[in-house]
Amino acid sequence: MINNPILKGFNPDPSICQANGKFYLAVSTFEFFPGVTLYESEDLVTFRFVHSALSRESQLDLKGCKNSSGIYAPTLRFHEGTFYLVTTNKHTKWNFIVHAQNIKGPWSEPHLVSQMGIDPSLFFDDDGTCYYTSNGTIDDQKGIVGAPIDPDTGNLLAPLSLISKGCSGFATEAPHIYKRNDWYYLVMAEGGTEYGHHSVVVRSKSLTGPYEENPYNPILSHTQRKGHPIQCTGHADLLRIENDRWIAVFLAIRMPGKALLHNLGRESFIAEVSWKEDWPVIGDHGMVELGEVKKKDLFVDFSQDLEDYPLLKVRTSKKDCYLQDAEEGNLTLLGEQRLSTEGGSPTLLAIRQEEFCSTFETHLDTENLSAKAGVVAWYNSDYHVKLQVCKRNNTTFIISCIQQVHGFEACSKRITIKRSKASSLFLQIISDREHYHFFCDGKEIGSASIACLCSEATMYMTFTGTLFGIYAEGGMATFKEGLTLF
Repeated sequence: MINNPILKGFNPDPSICQANGKFYLAVSTFEFFPGVTLYESEDLVTFRFVHSALSRESQLDLKGCKNSSGIYAPTLRFHEGTFYLVTTNKHTKWNFIVHAQNIKGPWSEPHLVSQMGIDPSLFFDDDGTCYYTSNGTIDDQKGIVGAPIDPDTGNLLAPLSLISKGCSGFATEAPHIYKRNDWYYLVMAEGGTEYGHHSVVVRSKSLTGPYEENPYNPILSHTQRKGHPIQCTGHADLLRIENDRWIAVFLAIRMPGKALLHNLGRESFIAEVSWKEDWPVIGDHGMVELGEVKKKDLFVDFSQDLEDYPLLKVRTSKKDCYLQDAEEGNLTLLGEQRLSTEGGSPTLLAIRQEEFCSTFETHLDTENLSAKAGVVAWYNSDYHVKLQVCKRNNTTFIISCIQQVHGFEACSKRITIKRSKASSLFLQIISDREHYHFFCDGKEIGSASIACLCSEATMYMTFTGTLFGIYAEGGMATFKEGLTLF
């Protein structure tokens, strides 16, 4: 049973492999830490968070990286007992490989491969040799480049060469090679990862080409389905799961309404692959539909290891700024930078918004509060909306709803409350298809349009999605009773 999307919210550029009777999927994380979120499934319907491949700062340098820079488009493969993951750190401009015997790690330190292009991939041929591809430019010709590689060291065994110019010549990327019936198939994304996004395929009897174009291209596209709730389909990765049954995972966006806006980010979808005259076709002639919406509640228990949850920080781990009291079930944040610090690493702990209509809640301890702290709907340092609590004295608190948009900060509403007994404030973000609403102890403090957290309304191309989080600025704040998203 297919129930799309399989990974909701900000989970783009999916890559899939099969190992030990399970399916494993990796997605991009861009400027967030840890890098490359990993999921597992037994049935291709329910996917569970497993771990993050890049969980050490020695593996992932994101210090000072731009918004929507960082980790681009991983490819996950399993070969002879080893998991291999190749990806791009756009910030350092390096493509690199890490590997592990267990999907939960430990994953190796990075093996640097090349600074050409993005979206690297690995293909293991029948004889066990490994071939590396990415997009790139050779002799002023853009397209897909490739070379044999030692996946355990990252060493290219020959110079990179151009193996395909692509089909449209526009934004040719996300190359993946597969083999079926003595044909090598090169699947690529084209059109840019926006509303012109689609996937195409070419094939050859030789791994290095020349590749002939599929007369039935594109094999995945919603570019002609204006008004459909699924848009921007592309960046497909195929997998033979049994006999000659194939599936594909790919990214797409869900539209909250009629306007060309999307705030959840690019999500992961799945479809069956059929074959027409030895050419692959994804879904129903390249089209897919939404499945039944099944909301999944998530509770983050502060008495448990935070690495057990799909939590994200901005650029660095800053472990010393996240102090757990497992016995009390509390988490204390030590705030340093402002959330709007360009290229910064604010003390922010966030989870992905998975549905348009969601509720995120937590409790803020008021007894030892020395920071400006609260909850935030986060897109990046230039675009976010926060509910901020500031302690004036032991009984008086200033509660503000503050929007950061296009580099401008504005307080849309501020109230003062007096508390004589309660030791915490109950903070909530409640979202619908048009607005984010911010509450303190059940009272709405302010709201903001989803448009301010959508790529279509930003001043630059944004590849991420909205997250809900807790934060602290310029002091200490303790959060109690965990985090709940439903």
